[in-house]
Amino acid sequence: MTDAELEDCRLCAACCFSPQERYIPLKGADHARLTAEEARRLTAFHGNLCYMKMVDGHCLALVKKGAEWLCSIYERRPQLCRDYERGGPACVVDRERFRPS
Repeated sequence: MTDAELEDCRLCAACCFSPQERYIPLKGADHARLTAEEARRLTAFHGNLCYMKMVDGHCLALVKKGAEWLCSIYERRPQLCRDYERGGPACVVDRERFRPS
């Protein structure tokens, strides 16, 4: 698929959706990139493991603005999100499973 054929991530955001509470794990460097306020508001520890908080089936950092879904911490997003390949195998599966309405 070419870039022109791929759906705009801001209109899809399926990768940010899941019914799982512990969906987006953070490593130490991910947590350190967040401001203190962001870390307090957006993350939760389960034992010694840290995750992005989920609300209404999506990452709490994801916000809806008009028709677009935007990551409120895009420049400081977790490495897992940075490594996610638009149009890759995981993207295809996520679009089939978690596509927001």
